[in-house]
Amino acid sequence: MTKALNEQDWNSFNSRLKNNEIVVIDNFFTNMFLSILKIRVLYSKYFDDNYEEYAATNYVIPQDYITDTIIKEFRHKLSVLPKFQRAWSFVYNNESRGAGMHADPSQFNVNVWVSSDESVKNKTCNGLLIYKIIPPSDWARKDWNESIPAQKYIDGHHLEPIKIDYKSNRAIIFNGAYFHKSNNVSMKEGVHNKRVSYTMLFGTQLE
Repeated sequence: MTKALNEQDWNSFNSRLKNNEIVVIDNFFTNMFLSILKIRVLYSKYFDDNYEEYAATNYVIPQDYITDTIIKEFRHKLSVLPKFQRAWSFVYNNESRGAGMHADPSQFNVNVWVSSDESVKNKTCNGLLIYKIIPPSDWARKDWNESIPAQKYIDGHHLEPIKIDYKSNRAIIFNGAYFHKSNNVSMKEGVHNKRVSYTMLFGTQLE
């Protein structure tokens, strides 16, 4: 059977996630799966959602064999993970703001960058900013899923973000309800250099 994930200290990651820590795992996917996740989105002609600066393809069980394989193996490795909800592949314009400030209705987000390090133009960009605060309980989805009210709420609490630098095949696992956003996107020219990420959501909250 073809493996999707590389060997890791999964027991340590389980313990840290139970303590609500932000976990970073490098060398996450095997080379085969990393290549598949990159190529199939970079050269796709159809996307489920098209935004101003990026596009997304959605995956739900049992729609996509690749996602099915990843989820089955991943949940076996990390017993702390609740039920899988959905996954996306995102591809961004070479120069863009990326995803704006938002929270997700999940217990855990797993974000993996699959584009190569050689494609990066500005190494101070392309990462992820996470703010360890969740939306107020009385907020509706439109409030915590839009940049302006979310940013105002964070500014009011004078929070500094946890910055995760971009690295190819790096996975970040964190409380999905934490506010988070892209640290802008700056990649070299050309379709093959576009920033591609793969995101999985597990469990539910906020809604």
